[in-house]
Amino acid sequence: MPAITLPDLRAQFDMQVDFLSQVSRHTIDALQQLSDLNMHTARRMFDEGIRLGRALASCNDPMQMGALAMRAIPPAAEGWRNWQGALVNVLTNSGATLARDANDGGWQAARVVRNTAADLRSARAGVEDMGAAHNPT
Repeated sequence: MPAITLPDLRAQFDMQVDFLSQVSRHTIDALQQLSDLNMHTARRMFDEGIRLGRALASCNDPMQMGALAMRAIPPAAEGWRNWQGALVNVLTNSGATLARDANDGGWQAARVVRNTAADLRSARAGVEDMGAAHNPT
């Protein structure tokens, strides 16, 4: 059984903390990009709605209102299509960045810590068994 020292545990703990800080930084970056994307889309859709409302209000012929409203559908659909494409890009890039960082050592550090914890538990159980063997009751 390998001997586990306090500096080894500290190094493993530091690696885990570094990995979790990377994950949280990437999460915050992705959330910021999503927020910017949503704000830009909302602003564009709001502006298009105001433009359509003004056009409908200035329309004198009620028969033309339907045609005017129908002409506003393709730009709105294109805006939502652009939003969906940008959303997929943000999520894909975020996942790729997280996977790259995970392969740089963070997950390996987590595995080593899990194995170290298992070694500590087995060492503690061995010490307790040894104490029971030396102290028969």
